[in-house]
This record gives sequence, structure tokens and C-alpha cells, in this order.
Amino acid sequence: MEKALIDIRYYASDSLYETGKSLPSSCSSFFKFPKLLHYWGTRIATILGANGLSLGEFDHLYVNYTNAIPEGTMVFSDRTPEKWLRYIDCGVNFEKLKSLNESELEQFVIRSTFECLEHLCKLSIEKTEKIKLASNEVERFGSAVELPVKAKHTKSYSVLVSYKLRPNGEASHGLVKYINHKTGATFTKRFVDLKGPSDIFPLVGTISVKDGKVLITPRASFKASLYTNSYQIPMEIDLSEAASV
Repeated sequence: MEKALIDIRYYASDSLYETGKSLPSSCSSFFKFPKLLHYWGTRIATILGANGLSLGEFDHLYVNYTNAIPEGTMVFSDRTPEKWLRYIDCGVNFEKLKSLNESELEQFVIRSTFECLEHLCKLSIEKTEKIKLASNEVERFGSAVELPVKAKHTKSYSVLVSYKLRPNGEASHGLVKYINHKTGATFTKRFVDLKGPSDIFPLVGTISVKDGKVLITPRASFKASLYTNSYQIPMEIDLSEAASV
């Protein structure tokens, strides 16, 4: 069964990811790789996963930057350590990467991630189009791109919950957008500052609208409570205080 993409992570090695070879190391073992760059895998995977992109029967893609193959080439590894993850080897020149400044390195990570995805989906016009749309969105908004979390649609209104993951190096936070289908009015508000970026998912269990307020109730599970107990829940967003857009 095909699964929607959940996460993309980055590694590096001086060999291909093949059976019998050692596991790839952290990127910083081969070239400078600031922590904030790791968030790009999450951003891109979240956008594409929300749009239904599947790469197969796995939902985690690990990119292995390696100098074992020519620069710019990609090899999808047939080694399967777990059913839920696969590796793709991406040929690079480590000396070139060492010479890049932080901004250039960030652009390299973004570009190479989309190139790997396009390589894996090159036989599907539909999937390639989804990847291009996500690439355009990232190019437009950079690290401040909104990441979909959950939505509720009725005949009267729509509520869209999203979050921004360390936008421009700042704190991650959740956003709620309310659309009144009768009047056409649209409101948006930053409703929570996240202690941990992934807290947004257990925080958003159900969405309802009553008495001019959006009510966001967390997921009802013990595991979710481990992340949500430090927040004031449920969360109420007064539409009269939200900004009109």
C-alpha cells in the first residue's frame, strides 16, 4: 500500500548505501551542515505529504550525499533497512560544499532535495507537477512557508490550521485561517507559539466553530498528552480579534 510522504532526512558518506556497507553518517562529518538546514526536509515533506504525494510503500526518504558517484547523479538504493524508509544516494563534491556559505548551502539542500524527488517521480506527470508546485511555494516564501496541519470544511465556513517551522530562524508557531463562505471574509491569526515544532500535530485533534470562536481541541490519547499538557488547552481563537486578510 502506498503511503503519503511524512519526512525527509539528510546524511552523508563516502560510499553508496548498499548491503554490507556501513550506515551513512551525519552530514557535518563531511561538510558544515547547520541544524536549521535539517528543517528543510520536514518542510518539503509536509507540503508534499499534505498534497498526497507518495513515493511508494514507505513514508520516510533519507538523502545520502556521497562522493562515491558523479556529482549531480542519483541512485535509489534497493537496500531496505525498514519497510517505512528508503535511501537515495545523491552525488556531490564535498570540497565544493565546504566552500559554500550558509545561504548557498541552504539553496543547495533545497535544490538537491527537489531534484531527488523529481528523479524518483520522473515517470509520473501528476507527481512531478506536485513537486514543482511545492518547489514554487518554497521559492516564494522561503523558510516562512506555511505547512498544512488540518482543515475543516462546511457549507458555511472553512478553517485551515497550519504552522511555520523556524521561519527565518525564529520560533515555530501555529496559524489558523477562517473563511466565511457566505460573506467571503477571511481572517487569520497566530494562535500558539510552539515549544517543539512537532507539538502542533497532537495539539490539533478536532476543530469546531461556535459563538464567533474557533475551538481547537488536542488529540485524545496518552501519547498526545505528553506533548500538549504544557499548553493551555483547548485553544480558543476569537474571530473578532483575528486579522482580516
